[in-house]
Amino acid sequence: MHESAIIIYEHNGHTESPRFHVTEEICNYVMEQKHLPPRQIYWNLIQLADDPRFEKTELHTITRQQVYNVWLSNTKTQWERDTDDFRSAQLLIAEQDGYHLIEGLQEPGVSLAFTTPCFSNYEKYNRGKMTEVFIDSTFGTNKHGYELYCVLAEYDLVSLPLSYLFLDTRNVKEDGKRGIRLTGWLAALRDAGLNPNVVHTDKDFAEVTAASIVFKPNNPAYNHHLCLWHSLRAIDQKITGKVKDKGNDSTDIVGNSIRATALPEYLLFLSDESDWILSKGQNKRCSAEQAQTLRGMIKRHLLRHPLLPEVVDDKKAAPSTLQFKSYEEIHGCSVKEMLEYCKSIDQPKLFRYFWANWYRPSFGNVGSRWEIASLSGRRGSDASIPISRTTMRLESHWRILKKDYASRFTRPRLDVLTYIICTGLVRSRMHSHTQVEAGRKKPSAYHDFVHLWRVCASAVDSSVISDRDEVYHADQGKWVCSCPSFILNARYICKHLVSFYCSLNADGKYIVRPPPSFRPDLFQETLPLLRFNVSDPVDVENIRSGTEVTNGADNRAGAVPPTYAEELESFQLLPSENPETVEENDEESMELLGILRWAVGDQCASNPRMQRDICRFIPNAASFIAHFKRPYEEALGRSQSEVNHTMRKAPKTYYYMRPQNQHNPSSETR
Repeated sequence: MHESAIIIYEHNGHTESPRFHVTEEICNYVMEQKHLPPRQIYWNLIQLADDPRFEKTELHTITRQQVYNVWLSNTKTQWERDTDDFRSAQLLIAEQDGYHLIEGLQEPGVSLAFTTPCFSNYEKYNRGKMTEVFIDSTFGTNKHGYELYCVLAEYDLVSLPLSYLFLDTRNVKEDGKRGIRLTGWLAALRDAGLNPNVVHTDKDFAEVTAASIVFKPNNPAYNHHLCLWHSLRAIDQKITGKVKDKGNDSTDIVGNSIRATALPEYLLFLSDESDWILSKGQNKRCSAEQAQTLRGMIKRHLLRHPLLPEVVDDKKAAPSTLQFKSYEEIHGCSVKEMLEYCKSIDQPKLFRYFWANWYRPSFGNVGSRWEIASLSGRRGSDASIPISRTTMRLESHWRILKKDYASRFTRPRLDVLTYIICTGLVRSRMHSHTQVEAGRKKPSAYHDFVHLWRVCASAVDSSVISDRDEVYHADQGKWVCSCPSFILNARYICKHLVSFYCSLNADGKYIVRPPPSFRPDLFQETLPLLRFNVSDPVDVENIRSGTEVTNGADNRAGAVPPTYAEELESFQLLPSENPETVEENDEESMELLGILRWAVGDQCASNPRMQRDICRFIPNAASFIAHFKRPYEEALGRSQSEVNHTMRKAPKTYYYMRPQNQHNPSSETR
């Protein structure tokens, strides 16, 4: 028997849950109570849920964020909103133990500078041992667009941050706006006792100029060193054509600097080649083989130093002893080798670039590029060699800040970022140094050295010992070797030097003893570059007491220190290098963005083919989405917090986070 049933059903969609909207009555009440903090207004509104004025509203669904937004939009201008967390950051720094605000750099919306306990605690941290400092900036750390600068010192092989500077000069209308504030920041540190021998930066001429003005006078041992990694990257982008020339050929600069009257005696051969140097030459790019040769050549040139023996390429022509060259010989040989190679590939324009940006000496009132680019530094200051070659320890410092401490925030408020720096980043660096000082931990630089020692030890055999004595003539006492690996190694170690500490086993294998134990002065700025025994003499002149405060006057009688504008002018910068113009809008980029806004507007909304065409011009779409998706969602209000709230709570200022200002508003209304 077959039976059937008819089922009639009706789909009822889910009713939308009621959502509270801020009414005009709520806005008026917030305006009446605007003298109160938004948290107090919120609690008062909750208590007034049965008030006849709000009978048409459901006050129990109101959120603190909504009250905060209404209060903020009606009580403060944009400038006041920006400076609110600025004052909160100042208050936080003033209440932190060992942190001090730097006077003269407390401009709301422009600059905020402070020192850390690593600098102010002179009893624990000897400023005389801070002979090498690193200066760099980073972007995208806060919502107001401040650049974050840091002065970091290498102390007992541990990186210690000495001072920070928040700087935003986009709305400042004055000449030298960035450089003047950087100079004032570094001058405040100098007056407090910081007087380094070497300052490491990238190719930011605002930092280069400010450091030269502050630390160079009255310090004949001062050297400014550009980061080797940043230098080689800029050179690689030039020779491979990744960066456009924008019409900057620097022919006038080269023409003035290769005149016989402007050249030192050891570079007079350039005036004889002036016709070729200033000629047009061929316009094609370097081949891959030529680019590789240029990379290796300029790296060897920048790493030469009077304390390091010259590299011996031809074993048959090896000298009987180590060969050391003076500053003038190193500079002259490097320029001549670069000139000969550029002539062989008929690239005078390329030689002009290298000369104007990397090899040019000082002449007249024009500053030297070779002094800041090469490891050899200034003429007459070759008694020491920098321990570091790059600013990678500061780049690592920024990575730790962004990835380990501020990864849960997308461009946080200024006071929140300051709180993270003071209570997290700086404290961890101080803790690391305490562990190293107590012998419970060894710094990462020593672990890298141990790894290199073991790699070199595994390569020791009879041929290495033979080459050490007959070809490269390695010197164990000075810890130098003329092999190519020694000068290219950041820790000045090679298998020939390690072989001095090996012995032949009964089975014919070489056994190398363990590396020297860790000591804070293991790596030195003078010969020997590696200190094995505690009884070895220490260069006392290189470690000053640090108690003497310099006044920044030049050591020449009656000399007046140059101003920031004069010092910056001495470098004869190309337009792309000028630090005071990089904050202006790029006209070429603005034209591209204008076309892009037109293309993705109404023209593209209903045209799938055009959509695909535009997306094809983005070579790395995944990285583009990963970089801009979160700010895009936050701008549209789509971002969600960790507890799936539809809107992030308004961050508190430090004023309300302090214990003396914390109170329960609900208890006051009962």
